[in-house]
Amino acid sequence: MNVAASMIAWGPLESANWTKEVELCLAFADAIDGASLQVARARAAAITNGGGSTDKPLSNATEPQGEAPDGNTKLSDYLERLNAGGPDIDAVVAEIAADTSLASQVGPERDELEAALKAHVRPIPATQAERNLVAYKALARVNPENQDYKEKISQYESAVEVESDRLKKIARQLEGRLVRTEAAFDGSSWSRHPSSPRYQDIRNYVTLYLIESSTGQKSIELFFNYTSRNGWLFVESASINIDGETSSVPTSQWLRDNDSEIWEFASMRGEAAVTLARKIAKANRVVVRFNGQQFYDDYVVSQSDKRVIQEMLAMWDVISAK
Repeated sequence: MNVAASMIAWGPLESANWTKEVELCLAFADAIDGASLQVARARAAAITNGGGSTDKPLSNATEPQGEAPDGNTKLSDYLERLNAGGPDIDAVVAEIAADTSLASQVGPERDELEAALKAHVRPIPATQAERNLVAYKALARVNPENQDYKEKISQYESAVEVESDRLKKIARQLEGRLVRTEAAFDGSSWSRHPSSPRYQDIRNYVTLYLIESSTGQKSIELFFNYTSRNGWLFVESASINIDGETSSVPTSQWLRDNDSEIWEFASMRGEAAVTLARKIAKANRVVVRFNGQQFYDDYVVSQSDKRVIQEMLAMWDVISAK
């Protein structure tokens, strides 16, 4: 995380090769136990603001502890982080919602933090029940006397439960509805959602496939597909922007094929694929950039693609729990 903080603190880099290496490094954070880009960004901000190097112990290291910050100090810290903006706002809001030690006292700091949280929650669509729920829990943490926040929490808890029940029902039915393709020689197979693209040369897309080995072992694959009628892009890598936060996509080798159209594709598996898929499914806006040898092409992930990923994830949760 210290290395990640140093990289983030560098800011924009002139060398495209270095930029690619840095993005690739940071993209693996979700797959490494104990790694946290949120912590790394906080350290990077400290460096940028004159806080010196990152040569300090990790948060779980043994070191003398000073006095814990009081409630007002925490309020000011949260307010500063919210006002900084950027892609980590949801993470800060979630941290506030979960902070049982937050001592929220009446005063200007509390009023400012409450106003910042209200400005955050106001544009969130009602359909994004989980984000609304976390935001109102944060507001209730800051101002527990406000009954409106408690009512909103109850409202969105019900909405989340309804959506969860809907997905569980779909998940139980979906495995039997998947479109399955079996390999001719070893008996392995891959299966797609009935609403996902049937052919690769139709359009750009991101989707999930259920993979089954010849021995019956199942896994999930996050698949990125680029297609064009105008010529090869010769994709070498892909980047993804999820609600303003950009990172590299740690896919396997990019492959390509063609008939009257061309298509280029790559995939990733394992827990990193599931983690990234969950972020895509929950996001408001996702843009995939296919980086070619000379040019690039952007694809805004459609609502239908996100719905397919969401339902495939729900099915995978059911399969994994068996």
